[in-house]
Amino acid sequence: MTRPSHHRSIDHLGDHELWPALAPDQPVALVNDRGWRLSGRVETVTRDRQCLWIQLDAGMGRQLIHHQDGFTLEAGSPASR
Repeated sequence: MTRPSHHRSIDHLGDHELWPALAPDQPVALVNDRGWRLSGRVETVTRDRQCLWIQLDAGMGRQLIHHQDGFTLEAGSPASR
């Protein structure tokens, strides 16, 4: 017996659900609905634009953020313009 898949294929994702085109070393600020804010510089974005690696400010390391992790580009950040 096969279970139905609830995951959508990458072919069905709209651009509004993925990270925008971001350049390496571009300043970025992300915020989630709880107000947790991450800021730093873009290290890389995956080719399919689902994942974003950022080098966090103040030497706090790097963070991998998936487009469905609940973060959005903070309004007014250079990347959101």
